[in-house]
Amino acid sequence: MSGTSKTFINRVIGFSLASWVNCIISLVATPITTALFPPEELGKIALFISYANVLIPFVYMGFDQAYVRFYNDPCGKNDKFGIFKICSFITLLFAAIVSVVVLVGWSYFSSNIVGSPNFWVALSLAIYIVAFLLSRMCNLKSRMDNNVKLFCLQSVISTVIIKMSFVLVVVVKPTAEYALYLRSLLLMIAFGWFFIKAMHACKNTVTDWSKPVLKELTKFSLPLFPTTFLVMLNASLAQIMLRRHVDFSQMGIFSNAATIAALITVVQSGLNAFWTPFVYEYYKEPSKIQKMHHIFSLLMFIMALFIILLQDPIYFFLVDESYWQSKTILALLVIAPVCDVLAETLGLGIELSKKTYLKLPVYVINIVVNVLACMILIPKFGILGAAAASAMASLSMLVARAVIGEHFYKCSDNYIKLIISMILLIGTGVVNYYLHSYVYVTIILSIVMVALIYKNECKIISIQGREYIVNKFKKKG
Repeated sequence: MSGTSKTFINRVIGFSLASWVNCIISLVATPITTALFPPEELGKIALFISYANVLIPFVYMGFDQAYVRFYNDPCGKNDKFGIFKICSFITLLFAAIVSVVVLVGWSYFSSNIVGSPNFWVALSLAIYIVAFLLSRMCNLKSRMDNNVKLFCLQSVISTVIIKMSFVLVVVVKPTAEYALYLRSLLLMIAFGWFFIKAMHACKNTVTDWSKPVLKELTKFSLPLFPTTFLVMLNASLAQIMLRRHVDFSQMGIFSNAATIAALITVVQSGLNAFWTPFVYEYYKEPSKIQKMHHIFSLLMFIMALFIILLQDPIYFFLVDESYWQSKTILALLVIAPVCDVLAETLGLGIELSKKTYLKLPVYVINIVVNVLACMILIPKFGILGAAAASAMASLSMLVARAVIGEHFYKCSDNYIKLIISMILLIGTGVVNYYLHSYVYVTIILSIVMVALIYKNECKIISIQGREYIVNKFKKKG
């Protein structure tokens, strides 16, 4: 396990580096953004992202995941570069189609996003979708190539553009519309350049566009589309349904809480970037996969609890007072990213068995629970109902994916650890809303209990972390 642990520590720290830098950028940008932009403007921006998320699966059509799947096992006469070119060109074709649909229906999309018809908002949405695709393919390529430096550079540039667009646009006019124009344009320029560089590296590659190759890629990809669509719809559903019952100001407050909860992606991004290459390298050794699953679980639960623990200083120093209402729902919103990471590990058997169609019932359950919860809770409780619906839907997805995935591949040898830790996290969310004065005692007790439950994993991280630091200092010496 020693070699695997070192691989884990090195890769996670390497791929997480971008997330740590992005986190710092976000922390610096948050007080500026919340001070300069009122909640209603951020609410419009959140809706823009929600509609983009719903449309993006129609661009991917599963071919982004096909690139990952066939990277180490290319079909036909292709090598890894040929697979990248094929998957990229196919997704660009779909991106062009989706962009045309957005521009034709510009009045509908812009009215739902900013409250009135605006062609330039629709054009920004079309540009953003294409830029997001280029970003996705470039990020996947650098991840699969284990090019940590390039992956970090791309991630940081993306964050700088997204966060700094708020600051730069203040010079012109601090409105959602102008921020969206600038963000979409800068993202297209940056990742258009990265994509051209990636294609240039593949220029001498022979690309096999034969019918058997396209058939195999399509057979793998298309069954993933409904699942990806449901995943993205589920992530955006609360925002879209909230708009029917609350104003843009409440939308902005909910979005702010989601942004703070997203600090957990400091760990999540590194783990996700590490996980896929690791799985296909070690899936024939289940004990290593199981240990990694428990380490993932420990890191996600601890990170989630620490975010809740630090919520008061985070809001006091970084968030304008007009957004402080969002603090009450923060603990509920961190449940979703925790469930997402755990579902990736416990649902591993679905990918390894190549039965990707089994993801569909998982996310059908997910979206049904989310829709019903939103319909029942949002009209009565507003943003609290949306946060609770998000948590309920994520938990249902985790359970469904674990039940199906574990049937094909045992990723966990101890479910009790996960169940107890999740109960502690949910309990902390309830206490945070209803009994806030007791929340700190609850969090500290929960952290101690999680550390005891995962004491073996704590030892692994501690030992390998020390070795990593010592080795780094030796190299510098």
